[in-house]
Amino acid sequence: MRSAERIVACSWIAASLLGGCQRWRHSGEDAGPGDAARPGPAVVQLPTTEEHWQWVGTLSRGSERQTGAVLLLHQLGSNRAEWQPLVDRLRRPPAVTVLSLDLRGHGDSVRGPQSEQQTWEGFGEDPARWAGLSRDAVAGARYLFNVVAARSVVVVGSSIGASAAVAGLADEQRVVGLAMISPGIEYHGLDALAPMRAYAVLPTAPARTAWIIAGEGDVESAAAVAKLATEATGIAVERAVVPASNAHGVSLLNADPTRWDALERYVRTVLRMPRRAAANGH
Repeated sequence: MRSAERIVACSWIAASLLGGCQRWRHSGEDAGPGDAARPGPAVVQLPTTEEHWQWVGTLSRGSERQTGAVLLLHQLGSNRAEWQPLVDRLRRPPAVTVLSLDLRGHGDSVRGPQSEQQTWEGFGEDPARWAGLSRDAVAGARYLFNVVAARSVVVVGSSIGASAAVAGLADEQRVVGLAMISPGIEYHGLDALAPMRAYAVLPTAPARTAWIIAGEGDVESAAAVAKLATEATGIAVERAVVPASNAHGVSLLNADPTRWDALERYVRTVLRMPRRAAANGH
């Protein structure tokens, strides 16, 4: 594989990770005084579908006046707890509503049809089982739209969670932002290229955006960053390949907390909910 396909040089590494890209910056509306009285995070069980999976997630309610929300989809072999650094940031005023979901076969989402326990290790090489992850993304978004009454959603996915996000929700007009950490092109048969193309051409208001990052040493994900950005031609895409890093998934963000900050800025900018300045001005 040519080195040019593996390394994407982008000024966003310096601009967005250290301070944010100016074109993402625009005005937003602060939340009202209800911030202080908002309830704490709660474990929720999503309504089952015809597949009869029992999905479990953690819902953190945001400010009363907000209409947007965030759906978080973890990487393979992990669970919803990996998103705590981002959830903590998004709970700062004005708080953003966040649903972190355990994908099927992970964490607490291990009850399948007929309530038998199923874990991801048992999925083997059956593409139909892995394809179900994209329907998990749909279930999470439906919960935010139908139960929480969100009008728009930003979806954040790590590794195979990123594939599930774009594969399941590319055609959902209320999904206005997509963040992909260490993405793949075809993790366990989940195609990401064609859905990314569909995501980029579907007209929405506000216009859709994407945020994509991988480590240089994570060769497959680094190459995927370039390919996915190419398929997303026509929408604003911020992308970066972090030099000298082979970290994968949220480990890439944990290695440098400013990357979590950059992801928070992206989410808040898309939802038009910039963080309120602290009382002391810092």
